[in-house]
Amino acid sequence: MFIDLSSLASSIGIGGLATSIGIGGFLGFLMGYAIKKVLKIILIVAGLLVGTVYYLQYNGLVALNWAKVQETVGSLMSNFNNLNFNTPFIPGLGDQIFNALSHSGIPLTGGFAAGFAFGFSKG
Repeated sequence: MFIDLSSLASSIGIGGLATSIGIGGFLGFLMGYAIKKVLKIILIVAGLLVGTVYYLQYNGLVALNWAKVQETVGSLMSNFNNLNFNTPFIPGLGDQIFNALSHSGIPLTGGFAAGFAFGFSKG
């Protein structure tokens, strides 16, 4: 008994499926890798900034009012909690992304998720 795999692959659409998974995985890897690198840079800069401020305060060059710093950070956090994420930054963009992902199907999003996780772990 012989099964013709080429006709089976063309009837199922294996080429389109593999392309969708591959493109999603590649783009996910790039996004995960880039996001982790950017987060590392942000954390390094923030750490250097805090370290510099502590050093300047230790040497008496800067006097910090820690009660005012705590009050400011607290108000920023309360303002952040009141943000409304239902209003889109670019109207219609969410619908376009949703339509693109829904027409490409699960292979693209699954490949993207796996690639993102792999890229984030390697970044």
